[in-house]
Formats: sequence, C-alpha cells, structure tokens
Amino acid sequence: MSADSGAVPAAVRRVVDVAVRLPLGAVVAIAVCVRLLAGVAFSAGGTDEYEFGWLARNVVEGRGYSYFHDPGGRLDPTATDPVDGMFPSAYMPPAYTSLVMVAAEVDDSHAGTVWVTRLFNVAAAAAGVALVDALARRLVGRPGARLAALGFALYPAFVYGATQVSAANLYLPVELGLLLLLVRAATSTSTWRYAAAGLALGALCLLRAEAVALVPLAAAWLAWSARSGGRRGGSLPRVAVFAAVALVLPGAWIVRNSLALGAPVATVTTTGGMNLWVGNHEGASGSQKNTPVTPEIERRILELAPGDDYELRRDAIFRDEALDYLAGDPLGAVARDVKKAGLLLVADVHDRRNLNPAYLGSYAVLAVAGSLGFVRWWRRRPGDDTVRWLIAGYLAASVAVPIVFFTLARYRLPVEMVLLVFAGAWLADRCGLVADRGSTAPGGDADTLGSMSPEPRVAPQVRA
Repeated sequence: MSADSGAVPAAVRRVVDVAVRLPLGAVVAIAVCVRLLAGVAFSAGGTDEYEFGWLARNVVEGRGYSYFHDPGGRLDPTATDPVDGMFPSAYMPPAYTSLVMVAAEVDDSHAGTVWVTRLFNVAAAAAGVALVDALARRLVGRPGARLAALGFALYPAFVYGATQVSAANLYLPVELGLLLLLVRAATSTSTWRYAAAGLALGALCLLRAEAVALVPLAAAWLAWSARSGGRRGGSLPRVAVFAAVALVLPGAWIVRNSLALGAPVATVTTTGGMNLWVGNHEGASGSQKNTPVTPEIERRILELAPGDDYELRRDAIFRDEALDYLAGDPLGAVARDVKKAGLLLVADVHDRRNLNPAYLGSYAVLAVAGSLGFVRWWRRRPGDDTVRWLIAGYLAASVAVPIVFFTLARYRLPVEMVLLVFAGAWLADRCGLVADRGSTAPGGDADTLGSMSPEPRVAPQVRA
C-alpha cells in the first residue's frame, strides 16, 4: 500500500479492488445494461430528434438532404404533400445524421426511430468503454484504466446522453480512438498508423465541423513528437500522409456542399455564422438555451429570395451580426467569453437539465478527482513527454470551441471523458493499486507511458 492508501476507508479499497479486477467484457456489459435501462426510464416518445431527425426523414421521404424550404421555415418531414421551394442543405454534418436515417428506415415512427438510434448509441458506448480502457492503459496503467472504463460505463451524463438523439454519442468514442491512434502513431515508424489516425480525424470532421481545425494542429504535434523521439527519418512524409488522409472525408463533403448549394463552400456545415451569433450578440447569455432570434434577423431571413444557396445567405446574416458586435464591443465580448467558461466548466444555469443534482454532484466529484489525478500525472511526466501536450491540447481545444461560439451541456463531455482517465488513476493510486511499468499492451507497445507513482509496484490484495 502507498502512504496515501491508509486514508482511504477499507470498504472503498475493497470496492476498488473488485472494480479493477473486472474483465473488460463485464464493464462493457454493465455499460450496455445501464443504458438500456435508462432508455426505459426516459420516454422515447418525449425525446426530440432535433435537426438529425428532420434531415434524415426528408432523405427517407425522397426529398433529399434538405432542411429549409421557402419562405424560410423548416421542411416538415411528416408532410405528405409535395413541398415547393425545397433547398439543399449542409445544416448538420452527415455522419450521425446517416445513423438516424438508417433508424428511420428501420422504423419510421417517432418512438421507433428514437429506439433504433438509442441502440446505435449503446453500441457506440460499448466501443467507448473499450477505447477509454485502451487509452488510459497507455497513459496511467491498467488499474486506473479499468476504473476509467467503469466510470465511462456508469457516469450519469454519458448514460443519459445515450437516450438522446445526439452526435456526442458517436463523436466521443471517435475522439478516444483518435487520441489512442495519435499516441500509437507518434511512437511508431509505420505509415499505416499515421494513415489510421488521419482516417479517425477525418471521420470526426463529419461529426463535428470544427474538427477540421484540428488537422494542422495534430499534424504539427505528430511532427514534433517524431523529432522529439529521435525518429527524424521519414517523419515529414508520414505526417503528410496523416494530413492527406484526414482531409479526404471532410474534403469530399465540402465539395458536395459546393455543388449542392451552387456556390463555393469552405466548411462542413452552413451553421458557423449562426453558432457564432448565438454566443456573440448584444444580450447573449453565452448559452444556446433561451437565445431566441431577434425580430430584425427574422425579418431579414424572410426577405431572402429562394435558391440553392439559401442556407449560405441565411448564415451570412447571423455571421455579419456577430462580427459587427465583436468589432463594436470587444471588451464586452471578452467578458462574455469568461462567462462562457464558467457556464461550461461549472454549470450552465440556463439549462435546467444541467442543474440536476445527480448531474452536478457527479461532475463535482469527477472534476476534483480528475484534476488532482491530471496534476499528479503531469508533474511525474509520462515516458513520452510529448503525450502530455497532446492531452493538454485536446482539453484546451475542447474548452476553446464553446468559448468562441456558445456553451451547451454536452460540450463539456470531452473534458469529462479525459477527467475520467485521471480520476481513475488518482483513485487507484490512493488505494495503492499501481501498474507494473514492465507490462506491455497488445501488439508489443509499452502498456503505460507514465504511472501515477514514481516506483513500479504490483497491485496488492486489499484487506480490511
């Protein structure tokens, strides 16, 4: 036992010892069962399909990837009569929308579509458990990794999220896979590993439009990591392969957008201006909740002439309003950004679900334990020091995007996902359960890049 473990109650140590010995399959099964039970607890009939459902159902009904129609309203997917003035759309990224599309094909009733989507979410959560375990093994060792996986399986925000029609259910596992593949690529001379990491980032771009900005950042990190690790020969060609592969999927969708909308498009979606306006205009709360469109913007939207580029012109109205505000009141914008950081990292007071005691309580515990674990991991420096900056950069990007645009409860999920890794490591270390640094992961890679303790120890049996 470590010196710290004496402060941990014996009952807690026994529970932790059992938890770290659980087979990964058992943790996956727990995640699946808990999410299915949550699906029963939260009515499918009362669950909103949001934009994903509107787009998916219009495709299923043969109206194409369409969201708006003349004179500027959403195209109701339940309408049986033909609708004139339909406009092609790039309102949402296509990846998660495609899953909802499949769900609508399987069962076109609202409750049926939601339940099929929930099954996709449960499958993604099972993958997330395995991926968080694999990533955490490389960062903090097996005991902390198994606790992190169990945390992913049971954390209330993740469980509730699986009942919702939300792309977060899919992009969280993809982001875990991306981080794992980046770490593996950085410690390898295999071009295929660089290509696999690029493919994961490309897939993420079809789930989160802002992820395109990560391509140059991740490429720069890979180049730096290769040089820092003494693998200079051929590092730039491999990084070029990573960047090229990463741009294939979003590039293809951007070309599709340009052709469909009849004008050059440089983004995965057509909502950048609107999202910027939501968090940056006079009187904005900083949250997406309770942010109605002003009468003036509504008037300008209704005056738009119909056309394939309708969404582009509509979004430009919001973008121009936001940029005018930022230029006219930079100090107010900075103050609002500080408020957004508080809404994101503490609690969004404008979202009643965010104020649920179970949600806030679990987050408070995770924030404290995860932060303590991260600080200890950072100070003790993992074997590959560049990995510290990969994780720190990922956390910084996860916080920066909402601060630039607007906050929403699910935008904190990537931060919570990483905190689970270090909370698991902190708890394992407190209980004296530290991985042996000599172990190896499947495929021959070092299993852990840095444990919480400076000395390798084998996890002991915990006794009362």
